[in-house]
Amino acid sequence: MDEVKLKLNRPALLAVPLRDAETLLEAGDGDGALLYLYLVKEGGVLDADRAARALRLSVRAVEGIAARLERLGLLVPETKEVRPGQELPEYQAADVVRRSQSDPAFLDLQKETQQILGRVLSSTELKKLFGIYDDLSLPPEVIMLLIHHCKEEHEERYGATRHLGFAVIEKEAYVWFNREIMTYEQAESYLAELARRKSLAGEVQRAMGIRNRELSATERKYIMSWIDLGFGPEALALAADRTVTNTGELKWRYMNSIVQSWHGKGLHTVPEIEKGDRKGSDRPRQGDIAASAPDAGELERMKKLRERLKNS
Repeated sequence: MDEVKLKLNRPALLAVPLRDAETLLEAGDGDGALLYLYLVKEGGVLDADRAARALRLSVRAVEGIAARLERLGLLVPETKEVRPGQELPEYQAADVVRRSQSDPAFLDLQKETQQILGRVLSSTELKKLFGIYDDLSLPPEVIMLLIHHCKEEHEERYGATRHLGFAVIEKEAYVWFNREIMTYEQAESYLAELARRKSLAGEVQRAMGIRNRELSATERKYIMSWIDLGFGPEALALAADRTVTNTGELKWRYMNSIVQSWHGKGLHTVPEIEKGDRKGSDRPRQGDIAASAPDAGELERMKKLRERLKNS
């Protein structure tokens, strides 16, 4: 992991935000939940050495857990400017028109955006576009790639006839801003990585035997989280097969328990799983399936942390 200090995305909150709790539960990462709670107690900034001593883990383990939390959006590099409201300033229409007349780059961006979307931008949309250009300081060529990307994703999901709202573009602009995607090369690299993960997710879907339908948002999150843990189509197909064998159907939470069990043992490929996992040891208990609970070791560490939090 790059040597950069990390901090909680919402360090001012002492209670765990519901959105963060849901993200942790969906990921099924007990160590991640433990580190998250520790960071809440410590004010939100990660010191890997101190965290390792407090949680009785290695520094390398803490860094790996932190990397997973960063991928989930729960940790952000401390140097990044994350805007609490994720909202653009309210520009006056006259100021935007005046800037359009004096700034050829923005005028060209406006024309290209209208061509991509196939419509004349409304006054509100024009102010949003100007905010992305002016307040977020994304270069015109980066904004063009961003809008192309939003349109392709939208049409793939909803078809070419459904209107692409500018709120989608604004939301994606903040994703790029917070990832510090500020050059054409960075944007191309980011889109290539998205395409790679999307292609791999499609391979996983086919390997699991899911055809003739789109994945739900929850199913997609599960698959992406497993890909981020280092699992490929073959290993996930094996997990799906064991899930169906044990339960009679494809239960995603049950399958997630199997995958998390393998990940905890450092088993990510079919040969590793077949060699390193004892027969039946990956079969989750019913309680684990219902609550996606961490294993006994994780529960013990969380209990000790809860006691230390109470005492402090």
